[in-house]
Amino acid sequence: MNKTAKSNTYIYVTPFFPSPETWRGAYCFDFVKALKRLRPDLRVEVFVPGKGGDYEIDGIKVWRFPTRELPSNILPFLFRRYNEKSFLAALARAGVDLRNVKICHGHTANFLIYPLAAKRVNPQIKTLLHHHDLMSFGLNNGRLRHSRLHNIILARGLRRFHEAIDLHVFISGLCKRSFLSFPDIDWLGDKDYSLQAHTVRKLEPVKVKDSYILYNGVDGEIFKPSPSPRRLKYDSLIIGCVGNFQSEKGQYELLQAVQSISAINLETKIKVRFVGSGHDLERCKCFAFENNIDADFLPEMRHEELADFYRSLDLFVLPTWLDGFGCVYTEAFSCGVPFIASETAGASELVLPSERKLWLVKPRDPEDLAAKIANFIASRPVQHLVGPVSFDALIPPFLEKIGI
Repeated sequence: MNKTAKSNTYIYVTPFFPSPETWRGAYCFDFVKALKRLRPDLRVEVFVPGKGGDYEIDGIKVWRFPTRELPSNILPFLFRRYNEKSFLAALARAGVDLRNVKICHGHTANFLIYPLAAKRVNPQIKTLLHHHDLMSFGLNNGRLRHSRLHNIILARGLRRFHEAIDLHVFISGLCKRSFLSFPDIDWLGDKDYSLQAHTVRKLEPVKVKDSYILYNGVDGEIFKPSPSPRRLKYDSLIIGCVGNFQSEKGQYELLQAVQSISAINLETKIKVRFVGSGHDLERCKCFAFENNIDADFLPEMRHEELADFYRSLDLFVLPTWLDGFGCVYTEAFSCGVPFIASETAGASELVLPSERKLWLVKPRDPEDLAAKIANFIASRPVQHLVGPVSFDALIPPFLEKIGI
């Protein structure tokens, strides 16, 4: 294949990308940076929805296109024709000739219409849809999420669209299983999502053309160990946790575990450093204050600052029981910091089978979490993963899969 061919244009359309207004979508940002670095012969163009002008971030041009939608994500494809035209107009504004496009890579179920719109113009385009969570089939997550009529209408269209996509990309095997088994997802353990699925329980599972598991990689230029050797302080332990403060993330259980350990281990001083915001933040702050737990609560921060944050830790802990993957685990590991995760989270797939008892905890079980942290204090084991987690290692086989 001639890698300098004009047809090597790669379209990336996503709701997750940093902008002048907010730093969200770091995974997509890092993916695009790595893709452009590893394959300079590719013309990579990024498109995001929203008002305002186009912008550039760290040398990456981002093209905006306006979209229409009803509040609470009701009937998300109602304005499909308008939104598709808006996207195609943005492509034209960017000077993209769809005859030269090889890949159109969309993210989330709401965005599958854009790769399909591009493919209608050029049937040779390969369409990709990236799934970022365990509820990625696309049923409404707003005020009508339990409406049987609404979900029946939406699910039938979603199933047809999903089956038209050439390749579904999943952030973990767990994410793939959840998507392909829908609506039979009671095993997942999320009551609200199960209630949604029950409204369309007669729906046949999706039969996808092809699929690929692409774990959330990290930018090895940013997330790397400190150049100086890590000095283990056995009389103290700094635990870090990054994530939105929601009950399913497990920050409260982490504080309960620390309280339990501190009550019986008076020799080791434990400090917990949290990064994030959310509705469960105040409850966690109150618990830490009432139980005299040494804890910092920091706001969200940019990538560069996060890398330094990780390197200040001895152990990273995010015991979320409902997560498709979680970039924070691989980011911490790449900075030389081992992590503890829930055995039901997607990141558990990275842990060596022989080490699962060291690094994985039962969901919503502060006692088990306390035992795992206490074991780390006592023995300081070294963590090993099943494979590399840098984009430099993950992207080449992915590109081979999609044929470019």
